[in-house]
Amino acid sequence: MSRFTVSVLMATALLGVLLWIVLSMARDLARAPQEPLALPTEPAEDTFDSTLARIGTRAELATWLTARGYSAAALLDSRDAWLEQQGFPPGQRTAGLAGVAPAADDFNDLDGLDDADLLRLAANGNAGAFQALAEHSLQSDPLAALEWYEQAVVNGSIYAMLRLSDLLVTLSAPELENFVSDSAWQLALEKINSDSPAPRERALAWAIAAVTIGGYAIMDPSHAARIAGLGEQLEDTGIARACETANEYVLEIATARRMRGGVVIETQAPELALSIDEPDRAIPCSIPVLPLISLAQCNVEAFVGPGPRLMNAWICPR
Repeated sequence: MSRFTVSVLMATALLGVLLWIVLSMARDLARAPQEPLALPTEPAEDTFDSTLARIGTRAELATWLTARGYSAAALLDSRDAWLEQQGFPPGQRTAGLAGVAPAADDFNDLDGLDDADLLRLAANGNAGAFQALAEHSLQSDPLAALEWYEQAVVNGSIYAMLRLSDLLVTLSAPELENFVSDSAWQLALEKINSDSPAPRERALAWAIAAVTIGGYAIMDPSHAARIAGLGEQLEDTGIARACETANEYVLEIATARRMRGGVVIETQAPELALSIDEPDRAIPCSIPVLPLISLAQCNVEAFVGPGPRLMNAWICPR
């Protein structure tokens, strides 16, 4: 059990049964990237080309890469390092495969630090510290949690964009209003639902902005399911607004990063990326989204991942 889950359970014991329901939903959301909305477009049975490799674990992926003459260990380590740079905690680097990341606390390198220590790290631009502060704040002040995640985005985290997407979905759920007894939560939920565009449109916008900045390297089955699920919940006009808002988010992020004096947008492709097949088709925008990290120069090979689902491995020479 992670530190975040324990803290939620302790808080709920004090806030009572009604608030416990709210916080439990927030706690469950912390695992959302690992438990995405179902993506209904895949076949129920493995009907893919029998010549394609079936890869379900990190070990199987390593064996497959080695058989093709690649240095599997170097590629996998490089991929883990790239995802870490983008703010993904160890438990969120799976890309639809079992065992791609070690079992570890989401914020393992920050475990045991209090908010004062995290604030000092955050002042130096540590995106992981912003993310940890966001999770700590979620129990008592969801608006603060959203703001901390936005700061993590400015400091280079793509994972924070996904968390913003998932949090907006959960915090805008109508069911929450029937169970909230805490005034801070009431005000927060009112603001989240009154802001424009609508929360689920903003959630889709963050999900699309993440692909714009991170490229198809983050278009794993979990993220494809996130986008598909949100798209199914919105009308065409809502999807169009979300696509426009995604572009606005990208520009705002670039402006904020420029003001900080750091790298505005990182365009170096990872040495190894895993994505769903035809990742561009998973984005519901009428105008194609052009990722700022291009995989056009990479070697691409198809395989069948868990699900089963057709996936691509992109090997990008340096």
